Amino acid sequence: MYYFTYDPWIGKLLYLEDFYVMEEFRGHGIGSEILKRLSEMAVKCRCSSLHFIVAEWNKPSIEFYKRRGASDLSLEEGWRLFKIDKQNLMKMIK
Repeated sequence: MYYFTYDPWIGKLLYLEDFYVMEEFRGHGIGSEILKRLSEMAVKCRCSSLHFIVAEWNKPSIEFYKRRGASDLSLEEGWRLFKIDKQNLMKMIK
């Protein structure tokens, strides 16, 4: 799953929400082909980059993306993921 979004500093980008290859099909180039197709779409649609989140514990995926040139923004630029849950959203609107 993916969608297009916009960042005021870097412009249009493709955001990869979810990407999964079942374990029995890994190692056959399927993941690489999917990422290639997403990259082609991002370039064709004039995106400045492709963004996504990987769980800290998911070392194989982190290495998969790093081998393809991905930068870890949490280390390189200090970005952190935050959320405000529904309970706290409700508190703010009261």
